[in-house]
Order: sequence, then structure tokens, then C-alpha cells
Amino acid sequence: MSDNYGELSATGLKKKAVKGAGINVVTQFLNFIFHFIGVIILARLLTPKDFGLVAMVTAFSLLPMNFGLNGFSEYIQQRQTISSKEINSIFWVHFFIASFFALGFVVFGYFLVDFYSEPALSSISAAFASSFILVALFTTPRALLRREMKFASIAVVDLVTGILSVIFSILVALAGMSYWAVVTRQLMIPVLIAIATWFTLSWRPGRPQNLSAAIPGLKFAVKVYGNFSIDYFTKSFDRMLLGKFHGSAILGNYERAYHLSSMPAQQIIFPLTTVALSTLSRLRDDRERYFQYYTKAVSMVAFIGTLAAVVLMLSSRDLVPLLLGPGWTETGEILMAFSPGIAAMLVYATISWLHLSLGTPGRWLRWNILATIVTVVFFAAAAPFGALAMAASVSLVKFILVLPGLWYAGRPIEMNIAALLRSIMPYFLAGILASAIWLSLPLIWPYFNVLYDHLSLFSRVLMIVVIIPLLYIGIVVILQRSFSSIYELVDLVKIFLKR
Repeated sequence: MSDNYGELSATGLKKKAVKGAGINVVTQFLNFIFHFIGVIILARLLTPKDFGLVAMVTAFSLLPMNFGLNGFSEYIQQRQTISSKEINSIFWVHFFIASFFALGFVVFGYFLVDFYSEPALSSISAAFASSFILVALFTTPRALLRREMKFASIAVVDLVTGILSVIFSILVALAGMSYWAVVTRQLMIPVLIAIATWFTLSWRPGRPQNLSAAIPGLKFAVKVYGNFSIDYFTKSFDRMLLGKFHGSAILGNYERAYHLSSMPAQQIIFPLTTVALSTLSRLRDDRERYFQYYTKAVSMVAFIGTLAAVVLMLSSRDLVPLLLGPGWTETGEILMAFSPGIAAMLVYATISWLHLSLGTPGRWLRWNILATIVTVVFFAAAAPFGALAMAASVSLVKFILVLPGLWYAGRPIEMNIAALLRSIMPYFLAGILASAIWLSLPLIWPYFNVLYDHLSLFSRVLMIVVIIPLLYIGIVVILQRSFSSIYELVDLVKIFLKR
């Protein structure tokens, strides 16, 4: 092994970034299709309570599982140089910490049984504890693939993993094993990723020695994990409150609605984050290019994310019964309350790109502490009123936090927040206007309600999916007085398709 694993290079960065982002988005979309088919099938084979039981455990298990996955990954990616000895030490330190967490979570499962009065939670907790070790096995080699910008290899692994995990979960559900079908899908993902990653990368760890070399990475990881923990607690606190005070059935409906509302993030933010971090880390010494890249990326996120938010909000009451069946009607109402905040949530999520690429996890931690206090206050106020009020509070909080969050994250490079707002504001305004026009149609054309009510669920959803994007894009063009957003999107697609 050479002493250094390799240095970051900005050569051919735009082509690598666009192709990497394109590959990630395309494979993530394909993964989404198979995953969503699985969700539809499982929703018809299982009950809201089955999903609620698993959600009671994952509200806690995802926190220890993500130690290192959030922290060591970013450290390995953003370092200008990193030695082979340090990489080996990071792998073993992560493995030992994950093993300790796994043993602790098995014991913690008995506390969950007492807290929720659900005996099944102890065995579910023990099953999820194994995922902590599995994640530790693939985090370091996967981070090395990202460092080398080998996004195609990662994307193929994710796609195959997603498809196989869905198939396994459906087979378990058909066998009549209820909530174990949901558990199976979530466990198969780290199992398959670990196996595939080790076959993809030639790197292998040496013996666990010189573990002190991992200290710089561990310090960085602890700061990043502190941010993740605060953010995780914030995102889980709503489900903890609903599960405790309203039961597993209501939590199951809420969890499915939350899952559907988070799909735009899974299809847009998650696949772009690894590419954005690798790219911005190479540009942090060139402030002008850094800001240009970030602004264009966020602009595209806002453009697509706002459209997704409007379509989901207007179609939710018909889309959920169509996909999940008549037993999930309440989920549609909750999804409608979640939807307005999707656009703000997507833009807000990009502040992690700034903090991590600039190497300022400490600032990110301080911001997240403040954001958590604000969020917890809103969640606590909404909890007595049920799932619908809780979903509305989630949307409201994101709109409150997005602007100050962007301003604070961009301060180290004196980011022009006014210029950033000018680039994304037309999309938010277009979303509001498109929604207002659609909702006012019954007032403008009284016969519209009669026509709409006679349509099938599929026809209603299809009408919204076809008309709203055309209306939204038309308003964007009018507000911008140009087709610039369309041209930029087409340009990115051309770069992605070019060999």
C-alpha cells in the first residue's frame, strides 16, 4: 500500500460532477420505482400497525446505525490527502464502536417494550442492532469509491440492492410474517451493500493497529455525528410523540405520509449530496466558482422540488387511496399537510453541502442546536392535535428555518444570500400561483367539480400530473422572462448523455 491514498483533483470537474449527478439521479429513480412498487404491495398485505411497530424502533435505531456513516464518510471524501494507515485505522475504530452500539441496542429494546407497551419491539430491536455492524463494514470502502468519484459503481450497487431488498420483503409478507416484512427490507439493504461494495473495491483493511491515526477523523466524525444526532432527534421527535400519545395505527398513517413526502428528497437531494460534496470540496479555494456551482445546483433543486411539492399536495387525497388502497385514506390527508414544506425542505437540506465542503461541522452543530429548539417547540404544540397538525407544523418549521440557515452556512465565504434568493424565488412564487389557480377553478368554472367528481382516482391524478407541470413551467417562464431554467436543465442532460 502506498502511503497516501490519493489527492483531490479539480481536473474535468464539471463533466465528472454532472455525469455523477446524472447517474445517481437516474439510478435512484429506477430504485424508487421498484421501491414504490414494493410499498404499494406491502401496504395491501400489511396494516398501518405493522408499519407503526417498525417505526417505533427505527425512531431510535437509525441514530446509532448512522455513526460513522455520517462523519467518517465525509472526512474521507473531503480530505485533500489521506494516508492508507489513517484509512485502515478509521475502518477498525468504526467497527469497534458499531459493535458496542449493537450490544447496547439489544438491551435498549427491552426499554422500548416498557415505553410503548408492545412486546414485539424487543425482537425487532435485536434484529436492527445487527445493521450497525453491517454499516461499519461498508462505510470506509464506500467512502473511498466516492472520493475517487466512482459514482457509477455506487449507483449500480444501490440499484441492485434496492431491487433485491424489495423482493425479499414481499416474499416475507406473502409468508404471513406481518411486520417482519418491513424489518426484512430495511435489514437486507446494509447486508447487500456490504457484500457488493467489497466485491467492487480492491481495497482491504490491514490488522487493527495504530488506531490513534484515526483520531483526526474521529474528531471530525463526532462533530458531524453531533449534527446528525440533533437533526435525527428533531425528525424523530414527532413520531415519538405520536406513537406515545396516539398509538401505532395513527403513527403508521403518519409514517407512510412522511415517507411519501420525503420521496422528492430521496430522488433529488440524496443522490446529489455525494456529488455536490466531492465537487464543492475541490472548489472551496475558488470562492466565485464555488458560489456559481452551489447557486446553480440549488436553483435546479428548487425548480424540480417545488413542482414535486405542488403535484403531491394537489393529488394527495386521490394518489394515496389509488396506490395504497382505501384503508389508507387518512394518510392522504396527512400527506397534503406535509407537501407545502417539501420545496423548503429540499433547499434547506443543501446547507449541509456548505458546512461539510467548507470543513465547518462545528458551525453546523451550533446552528442545528438552535434549529432543534425551534422545531421541538412547534412539535410539542402540535402533538395534542394529532397527525394532521403535526404534519402542518413540519412544513411550517422548514419555511421558518430555510433563510436564516442558508445565511449562516454561507457566512464563512460571504455568500451573497440576496443573489441566491433571486435565483430560487421564481420557483416558489410559481408554485404558489399554480396551486392558487388550480384550487380556484371551481369558483371560476362551477362545472369543474361535477366533472372532477365523476372521474376515477387514476384519471384525477393523471389530470394533475399533466396540467400542473405545464402551468408551473409557464409561470416560471413568465416570472423569469426567459426559458433559462429549461435551457439549464437541458444543458445538464446533454452533458450527462455525452460520452
